[in-house]
Amino acid sequence: MISKYVFGPVPSRRFGSSLGVNPLPRKTCNYSCVYCQLGRTPRLQIERKVFFPTESVVEDVRKAVEKADGDIDYITFMGDGEPTLAANLGEMAEGVREFWDGKMALITNGSLFHMQEVRQAAEPFDVVSPTISSGDERTYRRLHRPPRSLTLDKVVEGLRLLKKEQAGEMWGEMMFVGGVNDSLPSLLSIRRVLREINPDRLFVAVPTRPPAEIWALPPSKESMKQVFEVFPEAVDMTEPEEGPFLRNEEEREAELIEIAKNHPLREDQAYELLSMSLGLEGARDSILRMVEEGKLVAVNYSGTTFYRVPISKRRTNE
Repeated sequence: MISKYVFGPVPSRRFGSSLGVNPLPRKTCNYSCVYCQLGRTPRLQIERKVFFPTESVVEDVRKAVEKADGDIDYITFMGDGEPTLAANLGEMAEGVREFWDGKMALITNGSLFHMQEVRQAAEPFDVVSPTISSGDERTYRRLHRPPRSLTLDKVVEGLRLLKKEQAGEMWGEMMFVGGVNDSLPSLLSIRRVLREINPDRLFVAVPTRPPAEIWALPPSKESMKQVFEVFPEAVDMTEPEEGPFLRNEEEREAELIEIAKNHPLREDQAYELLSMSLGLEGARDSILRMVEEGKLVAVNYSGTTFYRVPISKRRTNE
């Protein structure tokens, strides 16, 4: 089944075999993070709204769960941007809960939990995993490029309230970019913010796929050593994920494109998806044709080729 609302399951370093759910259109976000694997945000989305019908998303998740036949560790709402911008996020999650009693996670930039309705929408999730990558306003704005209406103080207060009110766990993710937030003063300011928020788990990540800005590279080995000295309790997620992507015997190209919209694929992963039915030569020809047709873009990052779906160019609303 190929769906614009659901992708995977795909291997996740935090959530095992993760069935991804898109509650909003591609690259709908209120941030334009320098490290984003989906590229720059063409236009910042400020207001929450209903983008997709609740019933359609829930039904596609139900079909994907049935087809996966138990090969799911988490159903993960994340999608093509910031999922909490979907005003019906809570309704979607409650709808999935009617047939799914396994784990559910929400991957979010954490920016909107100062709003009570957003904290309520997070209630059905076992895990909420926000980004916590800056401890001062200047770094926050350089790293995430948010709208003027958002400040770091507002984000931190929202996460503090969420942690206080939620029944599930909070897993904070720190994304480090060399020269942006990896200095000792930056690390110590993040440490102070984390003491206020008090997440249950903490993860360290670096850009492992082509980022929105070519200069957004992982910190040096020396800087990463310092990161783990300041955050000894953090789990290292700096290595690329390993594991098989779900294979459909039919419509493999369409499946590859749907996955690459949210999860840029390394060259070996893309070939693996296609070669079972097409063979290596057929897979190579198929990928080259999709690149020529503009369905995929090949990007080299740190000596590895990745394939991702291009984003339509629109003027960014600063």
